[in-house]
Amino acid sequence: MTFTPVPFYILCGSLGAGKTTLLMRLLEYWKAQGRRTGVLMNEAGTVSIDGPRAGTLAEQVMNLAGGCVCCDTKEDLSWGIAQLVHDHGSDVLILECSGLADPAEVIDAVTDAFTARLASLERIMALLHPVSAEESHSSVYVTTQAIRCADELILNKRDLYVPGHWERFRTAILDQNPYARLWETSHARLNAADLLAPYPSAKQPAPTNVLLSKSRPGPSQRAPYHPIATTVSLPGPLNRRRFLTWVKTFPKELERAKGYFRFAQEPELQEFQYAPPGQATITPLTLLDEPEPALVLIGRGYDVEILRTELLATIEEPTQSA
Repeated sequence: MTFTPVPFYILCGSLGAGKTTLLMRLLEYWKAQGRRTGVLMNEAGTVSIDGPRAGTLAEQVMNLAGGCVCCDTKEDLSWGIAQLVHDHGSDVLILECSGLADPAEVIDAVTDAFTARLASLERIMALLHPVSAEESHSSVYVTTQAIRCADELILNKRDLYVPGHWERFRTAILDQNPYARLWETSHARLNAADLLAPYPSAKQPAPTNVLLSKSRPGPSQRAPYHPIATTVSLPGPLNRRRFLTWVKTFPKELERAKGYFRFAQEPELQEFQYAPPGQATITPLTLLDEPEPALVLIGRGYDVEILRTELLATIEEPTQSA
């Protein structure tokens, strides 16, 4: 029986922006829908403060305390997902990142070939409020990453700021990510059904790895790829020469590529890794539990369909029998 990965949501953003308040609203909604929600709580301290609150509404809460989920507890994230899906039967997952966790690294962890068997990245929600000039450099960096990666930009605590300050804040956010849906609120008061609704979209002259825009009205089904992470299944071995040529065509907007495959007439399983500014690497390896051949492409603002089509063109054609 084929297992369908459960939807996985990431809730990230700046410190003190109200992420846990929004999490509780989402948990209330999913509980009313009869969903078995599994929560992963990542807090920078060694003791979970918010986990017990989430436990009043979630089916199960896994605490990833004592470090940033993007680095110190990255392996714990995959383990936690497996526990929630297999042992607790969760049919929807949400991770609340600490205000120190880089969401780009979380995306990288969740799209690992093995973790992706269990969870499918569904939506990245960034909760933000005007950042104090006294914020640390690391906090500002993480907030910038959250803005860049988000599908939903939720600007919170509007009631605390004068109009001119708020407009400048909003404009600065949209300059960093013009693709996401924009929400403006106070006390994280959002209708969960609206927030989780299918993305609006419109016909585009060329498909890109960007799906959302505040100016695109009307409901639609989601694209066959996440706006920032595309998984391309590889139904056959690759032609080594064509693949190496394809690697040289990567657009600058492609921030990460990884996966497993085989080359035609070569028995070894190959692991592919690419993270600029470094060079792409292809390494033969042996795994007891091999994943399905596929590449994951992570980035935004490039023509994903062209890159996907050109990758699939590197598959070796079967030899015709005489």
